[in-house]
Amino acid sequence: MNFTDKLKVQHLQVGMYIAKLDRPWLETPFPFQGFYLRTKHEISDVQRFCEFVYIDGNKGTQTYKESEIGKPSPLLAKENARKSKLVSSSDLKKIVFNIGKYSQQTKPFKKEINNAKTLFSDLAHSVEQISFNIRVGKKLDISETKALTRSVVSSVIKNPNTMIWLSRLKDQGDYTYNHSLRCSVLASVFGRHLGLTEEELVSLATGVLLSDIGKTKISRQLLNKTEQLTKSEMILLRSHVELGVEMLAAENTVNHTTLVIVETHHERYDGSGYPYGLVGSEIPFFGQISGLVDVFDAITNKKSYGKHMTSAQAMDWLYAQRDKLFSSSLIDDFVQAIGLYPAGTIVELTDESVALVVSHNPDKRLRPEVFLLKDNQKKNLQSTKTIDLSKRAFMSKIDRPMVRKAILPETLNLTGEKISEAIRGNSKVNKVFFG
Repeated sequence: MNFTDKLKVQHLQVGMYIAKLDRPWLETPFPFQGFYLRTKHEISDVQRFCEFVYIDGNKGTQTYKESEIGKPSPLLAKENARKSKLVSSSDLKKIVFNIGKYSQQTKPFKKEINNAKTLFSDLAHSVEQISFNIRVGKKLDISETKALTRSVVSSVIKNPNTMIWLSRLKDQGDYTYNHSLRCSVLASVFGRHLGLTEEELVSLATGVLLSDIGKTKISRQLLNKTEQLTKSEMILLRSHVELGVEMLAAENTVNHTTLVIVETHHERYDGSGYPYGLVGSEIPFFGQISGLVDVFDAITNKKSYGKHMTSAQAMDWLYAQRDKLFSSSLIDDFVQAIGLYPAGTIVELTDESVALVVSHNPDKRLRPEVFLLKDNQKKNLQSTKTIDLSKRAFMSKIDRPMVRKAILPETLNLTGEKISEAIRGNSKVNKVFFG
């Protein structure tokens, strides 16, 4: 055998060396550099997380027997026999798209920003209050959160860029809360692009917002752990799905769609997800959306541990996951909806100036509306200036520069708060952004 040998997990034997998994190492409790299977218990652990692996025969002491092919392991058969407690045939019906339904923004960015900011702040406070109440043993009440989510959806319909902007500026405070807020906004914007009805958007946004509520039952120490999780810690962390469903199912005000989203947001298209290992169309569409925005936000936002990507890098990574973690059509539509450079992205232009994206242009992805930070001499600008890169300057025959690449905010010592101050109209950009 050699490194390229692909093997289904039911054929694993003690002594084999696993060089590669069928999913990212970060999504499992296993070491990053490969490992030997030392016990049958370790084989069972691999079978819980993977469908197949790649074996390095030069390192391992065992190879598989051809006669064993086709004989599923009892554990794998047991795992595959697990079924979702909530998903029904009605949840798997094809969602009707109406792309273009909300093609026009009905309210300019600058006129919607203040309203959106208030809504986003109120929703953030509501989510934090729910989490606090759960941790201290108070009754779960999401009525206010649902009402605020409806208002957020209404704002997204008017102008999707405002909420994305605000969600990306929210870079302080508890990561889990902020992650849930950003994912809910991303799901709303994605659903808007697909032309979902307003009621569908509200259901989607609410379910995504509450998808990690089960983590309130897990210790902060584990949630914030920066070291590699042990196998038992990984299992405990993944239990947040079942915990969240149980908590929400006990409340009469929580609808079925919300429960299904919470239950399936970690399922993956190729069956590598959890808790049930659902495959492809077995995963309800809203669960697929929730999983996609969950991953996108996680890899594009800085945590207390691990690296993160620019939005453009994340889109490239997602493209490589077509029909693996997510369906190709879902990824294609997501790229169209969010853009390579979503609102709030720091970018370098082709003339070497630096700007902040205000709103992405779905027709001309490299020519969004931007807020200039530095000129092409890399000097900090002394006055605010917003430019639509898709339009030429007045009386000019020369096109404006295009986006060359995205830049991580920390490379320019930028924080969400500094950017927020600038967009409110502070003309002293040098002081606000780089002071």
